Amino acid sequence: MLAYRKKGNLIHTLHPVTMLVFILSVFLLSLVFSHPAYLLGLFVAVGAVIIASDTAREWRSYMKLTLAMILLIVLINAVVGQAGSTPLFSGARVPLLRHLRVTVEGLAYGAGMGLRLLVVISVFCLYTYAVHPDKILSLLSRWMTRATLVITLATRLFPLMIGDFYRITEVQRCRGVKFEVGRWWERAGNLVPVASVLLLSSLERSLLLAESMHARGFGSGPRSYYRRELWRPRDWLVMAGVMIGAITALVAVGRGWSDYMYYPRLAAITGREVGLASVMTAMFSVPAVLAWGWKSWPWLRSKI
Repeated sequence: MLAYRKKGNLIHTLHPVTMLVFILSVFLLSLVFSHPAYLLGLFVAVGAVIIASDTAREWRSYMKLTLAMILLIVLINAVVGQAGSTPLFSGARVPLLRHLRVTVEGLAYGAGMGLRLLVVISVFCLYTYAVHPDKILSLLSRWMTRATLVITLATRLFPLMIGDFYRITEVQRCRGVKFEVGRWWERAGNLVPVASVLLLSSLERSLLLAESMHARGFGSGPRSYYRRELWRPRDWLVMAGVMIGAITALVAVGRGWSDYMYYPRLAAITGREVGLASVMTAMFSVPAVLAWGWKSWPWLRSKI
């Protein structure tokens, strides 16, 4: 819950199964496709959904780091992988290499792999900021009750400990303890009472949790549910778009149109491939289109 913030848009109100299907479909297709037209289409679709979910600011920070990584990938691939029949630059002898030879194909291959990285990072960004983690764990708890309990306790452990640490250190500062003053062993000694109180509060919280679970009869019978996620027309529309987009992608894979030849010479990109990529992009952009319509037209909001 440190990253997720619920916002008043359609993306955050979708059923967790719908979001999982969308995210897994885009992620798997990004690993299958090597053609830049399809990878670019997936990136555009995911970017549109991220913008529609009001998480563009968080996505921008992801993209800055990813673009730096892509630049490094392109440079390394261009220098080390000297294959390709279209030389762009040929220079002096370089240690561990025969001659510095940069080709258009090497740069294009690095850019294509960078585009795939952009799609993968964007998908994880969407999952982090637009999918409620408690809803996912609640969904999994129907089949993996004990495993979900362990995951929930593990994910809550560090945020709770961090909050306790800040609270305890603030109390110690009010009592005159200075954690930033003195030599390192003096500062470490000032943290010893904090660690002991932190351990004591963690043990007390675990005992209270165990008593609460025992009082509610955990493990004594079928699990009950406080609330159930509703399946709305918006989920049907998004699932239909994802299914059509996935079928279009599978047709491209089955016909061999998902691959792209970078070496020894760049293959031509045909209109057929661009057309299929456009259809796939449009179908995976359905959540973004619905979110923008849901925000602009109250009539549409009442219907879906």
